[in-house]
Amino acid sequence: MDFECYPEEHCIKAPELLKEIDASEELIHAVCSHGYGICTDIEPTHEMEKILFATDELTGLIWAASKMRPSKSTKDMELSSLKKKFKDKKFAAGCSRDIIKRGAEQLGWELDELLLKTLDAMKEVEDEINKEI
Repeated sequence: MDFECYPEEHCIKAPELLKEIDASEELIHAVCSHGYGICTDIEPTHEMEKILFATDELTGLIWAASKMRPSKSTKDMELSSLKKKFKDKKFAAGCSRDIIKRGAEQLGWELDELLLKTLDAMKEVEDEINKEI
């Protein structure tokens, strides 16, 4: 919502912006908690917040990996291909593998479960996202 305008402080600026639209405190907490330990000290506590924390970095990595494929799509990407990109620290170097791993731990999931669930979810919405780009 605000990363493009405030990349270094978007979790700090988010409450102000969300209050302008009368967002609930629950929504503000959820949005801000995705930057826990990076740009905010607001810890994700609800499952939805933990999922947002875990997938924020991961969706960027998956999207970057899809654009490197001949199909330019997630739809034909297998978990094994994603795991190779995840292990390659030079690929999408700005996507923190540590945050992704910490997110899986917060959810009580194995890393493979988080990778697969996120990949499957992105496959489901890819056509819709591409229409909006």
